[in-house]
Amino acid sequence: MHKDDVFVAGGQPTVTYIDRQELHVERSLARALATPNQIVSLAGPTKTGKTVLCKKMLGEREYVWIDGGQIKTPDDLWNKITAELNIPYERASSHELAKQVEGGVSVSIVSAGGSRLSSQTAETLHRVDGMAEALLMMQQRRVILVIDDFHYIDPESRKEVVRNLKGAIFNGLKVLLLSVAHRVFDAISAESELTGRFISVTLPDWNPGELEQIATLGFRELKVDCPAEIVSTIVAECQSSPFLMQKFCWEICFDNNVEKPSLFGRTKIPDDYDLKSMFTRIAQDAGLPIYQKLVAGPQARKERLKRPLKSGEEADIYEATLLAIAETGPLPSISYDDLRSKMSNLLTTEMMPQKHEITSALKHLANISLKGGLSSAVDWDEERREVSVADPYLRFFLRWQVRGTAPM
Repeated sequence: MHKDDVFVAGGQPTVTYIDRQELHVERSLARALATPNQIVSLAGPTKTGKTVLCKKMLGEREYVWIDGGQIKTPDDLWNKITAELNIPYERASSHELAKQVEGGVSVSIVSAGGSRLSSQTAETLHRVDGMAEALLMMQQRRVILVIDDFHYIDPESRKEVVRNLKGAIFNGLKVLLLSVAHRVFDAISAESELTGRFISVTLPDWNPGELEQIATLGFRELKVDCPAEIVSTIVAECQSSPFLMQKFCWEICFDNNVEKPSLFGRTKIPDDYDLKSMFTRIAQDAGLPIYQKLVAGPQARKERLKRPLKSGEEADIYEATLLAIAETGPLPSISYDDLRSKMSNLLTTEMMPQKHEITSALKHLANISLKGGLSSAVDWDEERREVSVADPYLRFFLRWQVRGTAPM
């Protein structure tokens, strides 16, 4: 096999697919999908294999896959579903025009082109109720509706979508929602009557042993001997993301000219392979676009206040917040108190922002993430007073580009 078919970052792996049977993840999802009249939510950290798992479990069954990041209104959703199902926007119906009768004598109809006919057929266009037809077709054909990144849909639109689906779910429609772990109950939040008709399956974080299996299986297929220290390092640096793990392994193969298994023995990866350069390059490529949108903050009418850092540089509230997040590791979840503590270590005491300024910045960063389709890069939970940094690519960028070269 070619390395592109072995190490698949962002696609459907075969050789390096890890089924995680000991965690009963597949069995739990299979049971949930088999349960009638239930809406199923599959939740887990971003880029940890929810899509890969779903497509494997759905197999040859029919499904409509919708990207929640592209849905702004309920009409957007139904337009995309009807397009996938090839339901027309309009449908023609024909009927025969009645014969003209004058004094009991039938009179022929003269067409616009001058023809004389005893009758004519007329055609009328009428708009199709896309939502009703889509729901009926999916129920009749047992098509599963999958909405990826359900949490991206605006809360008011989510409420309307769930209400539209409720009756169809009662009548047998299968609905599968994918979301990040801390937004698993968004469907119930949108419609409380779904309580009792909702099954949640949470995809656990990947553990080091599972991530190591990706490298073990892939390198074995390609006849590559990779030093154990290199494998343990990439496992530690991949932010618990199988996507990044696949990417690291692919890069190692590329840099060492491994395309397919060698016909003349095995390929040995040198002990001094430059991991730091690889990490820095991948961080730049993967996380910079996300970071640039966040650090720019929302549009402002006046120039933002620059606060002096203890390092001698300056940063506005948004850059300082991202710097503080980076200083936590960065961790996927950070309490407000921990974030504020890290910020106080970065900024001079006299310019430390007030609490409401920090929470306002976090709300803006969360809004930019949501509206910019940034895989929930930064999310702020006001009730729990907790920041979530779900995107492993952003965390990797903050570690290797914002903090400087991370220790190894």
